[in-house]
Amino acid sequence: MIEIAKEAALFAGEYLKERFTQQLIPDLESHNDVKLPEDKESERRIMEIIHRHFPSHTIYSEEAGLVNREDEYLWIVDPLDGTNNYFIGYPYFSVSIALQHKGDIVLGVVYNPIANQMFWAEKGKGSYLNGKRLAVSSRTELVKAVGSYIRGRDTMTKEHELAVTRPYMLQTKRLLRTIAPALDWCLLAHGWIDYIVMERSGIMDVAAGILIAREAGAKVTDWQGQPYQHQPFDSREFPSLIASSGPLHEQIRQMLIEE
Repeated sequence: MIEIAKEAALFAGEYLKERFTQQLIPDLESHNDVKLPEDKESERRIMEIIHRHFPSHTIYSEEAGLVNREDEYLWIVDPLDGTNNYFIGYPYFSVSIALQHKGDIVLGVVYNPIANQMFWAEKGKGSYLNGKRLAVSSRTELVKAVGSYIRGRDTMTKEHELAVTRPYMLQTKRLLRTIAPALDWCLLAHGWIDYIVMERSGIMDVAAGILIAREAGAKVTDWQGQPYQHQPFDSREFPSLIASSGPLHEQIRQMLIEE
């Protein structure tokens, strides 16, 4: 199944790479989001491959919603994670594919077609980038730590976002706001960044990335410090999480401003 997920990610990713430098015409553009026909074509390619090999499996994807067939296997797909980046010509986006089996995420693939980076993980088997095993960083100094802030669409005001992120901007080396969550989790897995603060992002954006990060040794908790346990799929909500390489986790969590 992991090889089929990689095949689907490559098939979609190569299309997105071809279209990336073209003049893109959105189907819909709002103050904080954009919908592109490239999203739909990437999704079509992924679903074609998954259903060719696994015709009875259910798929949940951003554009098509829930294509319900059987409950035991559920593919969670973001055909273009980082659509806003893609639209403005910023080369930081990916294809994200995860598989849930009987309520548990068992594999994840995140493919960055611009950099030819194929991240993947299977539960209990570690995580990899282009065949090289990944491990989180061992950084212990907060002032040298680099992190990323992820939030869902329309989940809070800009004032709230500024309040939550201000301590991290002031007390750590750098806080990224990349608007491509799946790849951010992969940066954590590789040790390129040291922490993630995530506020109510959608499951399709992060399901694969969380598994990849955890298989690389990342510590993941909710904002109250309880270990993250994946719950069976629910498209309506997803918890706010803190993730880190480990040594700085409690310091990062204590910097949160609770409402």
